[in-house]
Amino acid sequence: MGAERQYVVFRLDGQRYGAPIDVVREVNYMTPITRLPNTPPYVDGVIDLRGEILPVVNLRARLNLAVRANDTETRLMILNLGDRSSALVVDGVEHVLDVREEEITAQEPGVILPGEDYVLGTARAEGGLVVILDLDRLMSNTL
Repeated sequence: MGAERQYVVFRLDGQRYGAPIDVVREVNYMTPITRLPNTPPYVDGVIDLRGEILPVVNLRARLNLAVRANDTETRLMILNLGDRSSALVVDGVEHVLDVREEEITAQEPGVILPGEDYVLGTARAEGGLVVILDLDRLMSNTL
């Protein structure tokens, strides 16, 4: 049996995604974002999180999904990726999912998913599939 890993399950555009729990530092409610000039369209700006200035990436925009207005379910996932930290805007956060390595199915050829360049695979969970993302790779190409 392979090692078991935990993933934070979050929503974007009705789809459930998983982020490795070891890169998710915390999940917060939305906070005021300071806009910055000349940033890519998927960078909403920066936030001040207890004295730490973090770039805010709108994951919907980053994955070329339709951008929508924030609501009461919208959350900021604060990530620690090596020596850098950032915040991701997601539609909502559900729970932590335990998955064994062998339960992650590689992406099928011909299946097109938003952000497929950053997809590690899919895992079965109660309520359907969860797309497991490589956030370190996604964010290294973002900021």
